[in-house]
Amino acid sequence: MNSIKLTMSHSFWDNNLLCIEIEQFLEQNRVHSQQKFKIITCVLEALSNVLEHTDSQLEEIIIILNCNSDRVTIDLLDNSPYTPLEGQVVCPSPLSLSGRGLWIMQSWMDQVRCQTSVAGTHLRLSLLRH
Repeated sequence: MNSIKLTMSHSFWDNNLLCIEIEQFLEQNRVHSQQKFKIITCVLEALSNVLEHTDSQLEEIIIILNCNSDRVTIDLLDNSPYTPLEGQVVCPSPLSLSGRGLWIMQSWMDQVRCQTSVAGTHLRLSLLRH
């Protein structure tokens, strides 16, 4: 299994380094283009949700990607208070300005799990490789 750990900072986010690092990691692990797109989009959606929907002062967000022969797993850990995900989310109307992030994650990933952690919240996304 091959792994990478990224700790988010404002400069890392502002300079688009996150997408570059994730894409390079996925390329090194020979992840198909369509799956790379899904993974990067879902990570960005998850980060956006954390930044938009939490009132807490985020000290850091840690992203851990694990890639093995049959699956890519993404763990996002942050210090925001845990909020349980509600069951399956339906796609919002085309005129809605929000609500697509969780629906995209649930539609594109094979598993989406959110749980409390010692530091706050742990979101795990998994995608089977083909």
